[in-house]
Amino acid sequence: MEKKILIPSNFTKHAWNTLVYALNLYKDIPCTFYILNTYKVSSRISLGRNQTADLEAAKAESEKGLQKIMQGINFRKENQKHQFETISRNKELAEAIQEVVDAHKIDLILMVSRGENVSINTAFESEISEVIQKVEDCPFLVLPEQMQNFPETNREIVFPTNYKFAFKNKELSALIEMAINLNASIRVLYIDSLGKPLTKEQEENKESLKSYFTKVDFSFHKLTQTSVTTGIHLFIESRESNFLALYKRRQGFFSKLFSQKFKEDIDFNPKVPVLILKELE
Repeated sequence: MEKKILIPSNFTKHAWNTLVYALNLYKDIPCTFYILNTYKVSSRISLGRNQTADLEAAKAESEKGLQKIMQGINFRKENQKHQFETISRNKELAEAIQEVVDAHKIDLILMVSRGENVSINTAFESEISEVIQKVEDCPFLVLPEQMQNFPETNREIVFPTNYKFAFKNKELSALIEMAINLNASIRVLYIDSLGKPLTKEQEENKESLKSYFTKVDFSFHKLTQTSVTTGIHLFIESRESNFLALYKRRQGFFSKLFSQKFKEDIDFNPKVPVLILKELE
């Protein structure tokens, strides 16, 4: 089945690298890649001459940049399974992304975070965290700026959960598809900070994951006597894992990562690509 991938671009080297990464990630998968550039010029009904000129200039610059990207793609070895569409919008980034997600039924959004880490805590007011907070009904894959190519073997995705809530199959579909596409294993990680046995409900939710992961290699892991964020970092570093998948529930621990209220409590900046799964209605 064809996948629809949205890649916002500001025409930087890192935005181009994100596109190349996506082409490699989905090299064997039929895809349509939607490349989005946004600009923001006042669109009030009565625009003055200067404002009209600014709007036309911004639009022309956006379309020219998208054209250059298409030229760069054409220089690469053509992949018959890949199609491309460019989109230029005079909107705020989050608003434009949501519009494209809804109009084209996007399966995944790829973005790059500045620096060697992936910073997703909205307390630090990054563009990435703002977009993740506002855009609904679509998973994100956020790449570190200094990203490296994924290894040829021993690929694995760390998926932390406390088993307190049941997942919907659709909420995990992006994780399962990524594991299949990459031939990667899923490592389900439970951080037992309180030293208590799982409740009956937690055991049932853990069992339900087995039914979802039948098509992929997976295993369950447990760490004790550590905080959630420290435990995740230690687990990834000790195993040299390649990806991290986080489930963004509207309430619950990982929702704090995306909340401005927890700047002092949470220091969470993984150095691996982070797949962010969204809670669905």
